[in-house]
Amino acid sequence: MNFLLYLLQVHIALTLLYIVYKAISTRNTHFTARRLLLLCILLFAVTYPLYRIPGIAATLPVSLQFGLPELQITPDETTGMPAPLDPCRLAAWLYGGIALLLVLRMGVALVSVIGLRRNGTLRNHENYRIVICPGEIQPCSFFNWIFLPASAAENPAVWDKVIKHEYAHIRQVHSADILLAESVAALCWINPVGWLLLKEVRLNLEYLADREALRDESEKKSYQYLLLDLARAERPRSSAIPFNYSFLKKRIAMINRKASSRQSLFRYLLVVPLFFLLVVGSQSCQKSPTTPQPATDSIASSVPDDNPPGVSAEPIQETVLDAAEIMPEFPGGTTALLNFISNNLKYPQKAMDSQTEGRVVLQFVIDKEGHVTDIQILRGVTPELDQAAIDAVKNSPKWAPGMQDGEPVNVKYTLPIVFKLS
Repeated sequence: MNFLLYLLQVHIALTLLYIVYKAISTRNTHFTARRLLLLCILLFAVTYPLYRIPGIAATLPVSLQFGLPELQITPDETTGMPAPLDPCRLAAWLYGGIALLLVLRMGVALVSVIGLRRNGTLRNHENYRIVICPGEIQPCSFFNWIFLPASAAENPAVWDKVIKHEYAHIRQVHSADILLAESVAALCWINPVGWLLLKEVRLNLEYLADREALRDESEKKSYQYLLLDLARAERPRSSAIPFNYSFLKKRIAMINRKASSRQSLFRYLLVVPLFFLLVVGSQSCQKSPTTPQPATDSIASSVPDDNPPGVSAEPIQETVLDAAEIMPEFPGGTTALLNFISNNLKYPQKAMDSQTEGRVVLQFVIDKEGHVTDIQILRGVTPELDQAAIDAVKNSPKWAPGMQDGEPVNVKYTLPIVFKLS
């Protein structure tokens, strides 16, 4: 698949799904449903261009179950002609390079987490570890580590709610969400929606942790005052990834918000049809399988009087079997056939110039005389690649015909040919 087309589809999905997410989740308190939806959006957006919904037209009938192995064709390297500079490929490399730099930046942040761990004092507590850092940092966590400033060791009772908050992050494995959202934002760095989704993921995880920290608390004001005190402390933020983003105003507003009704959960199902429509739209961007079209007309017009010895220009009018007791055989076997086609098939220059790749599926019949006839394109890419595949097959020498009950018969074959530039 073309990388730039893939990116375009990812950006479209992220933008549409973000709009829907904001429409259905604003001001409600279904934080777990929000988290699930955000994870689905991130994973779906980067994978849905690869999904395929089999349709009736794309489903091969039983008669195509007997096919030849797939053959891959690359440009002839013996020509010595350098490939022309393609602006689209250059743009793809530039985009990917910036995305890689952002991923490396995330790696540097992960290394800084290890630095905090090495420079701090470790205290084991149940299933997590508290790291008391020598400087004054914002409290944060990463997987099963909680990072607290040195002042936390002097007055641990004050930090009890903060620890409960960070432990909620650990227990619910929020670090995995952050890493996924950071990766998608790096891939979609040019799209502001990618960064907005990262912000939404962080904010919703804070809502979840706040809810867990207050689950057994009847009075919420002390916790809110604690958040204000942490904000006024103006400690330098740690470079560690996750949870030093306070979103203070929104968190306090959500703590005091009345719980949303269960009926409002059903609105999250509205995103399912959009998922389906995006998959259908992505599939339509790829070239749909074409209805089988006989290629014998083009063959006959190109060689009207002197067809190659193994090819008949006339389509088969008699019964064609899907399989026979003795299947037709190319001189030398299947390996010799694939070698013959590979040696005789040339990558069209026009397709090389336009950086066109794809998979052409041919169907042809070996008649009672062993001739290749009735060549059809079951799935095409471009006229140039389709015709190149046809030209290679039509030059096939005479086969040993198939046999059924001791009599020669017509037998159908399919041959997939993959054109790939590298």
